[in-house]
Amino acid sequence: MEWSGAVAVVTGASRGIGREVARQAALKGARVGLVARSKSDLEAVLKEIGGRGAVATADVADRQATEQALAQLTAELGPVDILVNNAGIGSYGRVSDLPVEEFERVMGVNYFSSVYATKAVLPSMLARRRGHIVNLASIAGRIGAPMEAAYSASKFAMVGFTEALAFEVAPLGIGVSMVNPGPVETNFFDARGHAYEGNFPKPVSARRVADSVIEVVESGGLERVIPRALRPAVVFRHMVPPIYRRGTARVLSKQLQQ
Repeated sequence: MEWSGAVAVVTGASRGIGREVARQAALKGARVGLVARSKSDLEAVLKEIGGRGAVATADVADRQATEQALAQLTAELGPVDILVNNAGIGSYGRVSDLPVEEFERVMGVNYFSSVYATKAVLPSMLARRRGHIVNLASIAGRIGAPMEAAYSASKFAMVGFTEALAFEVAPLGIGVSMVNPGPVETNFFDARGHAYEGNFPKPVSARRVADSVIEVVESGGLERVIPRALRPAVVFRHMVPPIYRRGTARVLSKQLQQ
């Protein structure tokens, strides 16, 4: 699908990956609807992209707020052709230390927000037999990440949702993709500060992830894993799970005993 002339909505658009996606989409000729909580931050991004779009504030974990934001952007820009579910938060800690409320909070932002936004735009896409939905998941949604149970669970949910939705709507002309980055240069990754991070590839830039979002809409396909160095790990984990788990436990055992 082409970005030029399309109406694209990006959640979590005020910074990081979302901001980069918005910038690249506008450069490609899309009109971009920007969704996040801070109106001033969104207006700054809108100015960066030359005013090619509109802004709507929402706590995306709130279903009603998300639905209202999508309705507002549709009224201002027209029916949504491309939806990028990017909004997300990190969570770090042992299951034994995290309150249940933390799991609920992370699931609300990282998973249910995507369900709310998708449900808001999907009827119009189906009626027009036109559209593409991109979900920002994570390598942590393919490989369970120790010390990130709340985050990893939310991303596993996103992966399952994406794959199921893709099967349902592909025959009806709607594209569905997920981009699964490993560590990204964000405050979340920088703040964790645990030794086992040395076992991961160097964090990729938000720009690089955004480039993958742009490309997957243009070329299609279900999944992109970034960086490529992590792709063999995903394949290995699914082909021979017992061997993968034993090897991972051995590599991380000392750090996780701290």
